[in-house]
Amino acid sequence: MTKLKSWSKFKVEKLSYSNALKRAFSMLKSQNKFPEDAQYLMEELSGFNYTQLQLHRNEEVPNDIMHKFRDGLMRLGMDEPVQYILGYAYFMNRNFSVNENVLIPRNDTEEMVQQIIDDHPKKNLSICDIGTGSGIIAITLGIEFPEDDILATDISKEALQVAQLNADNYQTNNVFFKQSDLFKKIDPQKFDVVVSNPPYIAEDEKKDMDQSVIKFEPDLALYGKDNGLEFYENITQQIDNYLSDDGILYMEFGFRQKNAIKAIFRDNLPNYVVEFHKDISGNYRYLKAKKEM
Repeated sequence: MTKLKSWSKFKVEKLSYSNALKRAFSMLKSQNKFPEDAQYLMEELSGFNYTQLQLHRNEEVPNDIMHKFRDGLMRLGMDEPVQYILGYAYFMNRNFSVNENVLIPRNDTEEMVQQIIDDHPKKNLSICDIGTGSGIIAITLGIEFPEDDILATDISKEALQVAQLNADNYQTNNVFFKQSDLFKKIDPQKFDVVVSNPPYIAEDEKKDMDQSVIKFEPDLALYGKDNGLEFYENITQQIDNYLSDDGILYMEFGFRQKNAIKAIFRDNLPNYVVEFHKDISGNYRYLKAKKEM
């Protein structure tokens, strides 16, 4: 009853930013949710950063913002990620549309993409992004290197619709999308860079994951068979047909998978040199591989 009363008060009361957030924090804590999601939601809806919210804390929240905030809190209470509620997420300081058909961008992927940018030679490249999802990798590289030709694929038609929306938003005319299961519908050709953030979560790891991921993010983009290693086996068995002699393969992986993936490369691509890179937390999270010259 108390919880229902609290929700109903949001509908009729005029609240300051400070009081609205206090009420939201209390509600989310009572449901074992993350109060910081309410802070983030309010910042995005109001256009204020944290410091600005403090300066405006005693001002009344406008009706349109309060309506969206109340709706968002109800959805947070049902474990929906705040990025899906807003309809967008940030990746490398850019805003990308997201919905339940694509994964929410993570910082680990930013680190891999920054590595690609840092490695980029001063020449035009052909790039292939396997499993593009919302298109964040392909579009970011397309913006950074407008002279490159970039092919981005995904098995999901719905994900590609989101990716195309993001490409249109940034007018990346050098990024092209194709529906394909890995390399199946890609014409024979050689790329200078192949990059992939494939599904790498093992099914038995689902029990350890946050409810917001389990309930809302797409299974197709999360889980891989064979303890999450299915796509590393498949890609390494085919990559030689699509990577140029001096090309580089970049792949993200789970922080427990380094040794297993190292063995996969040893078995499938013994002539490749593989470097494993750590994320900011000190965990190995992505690799770069190229043929031994």
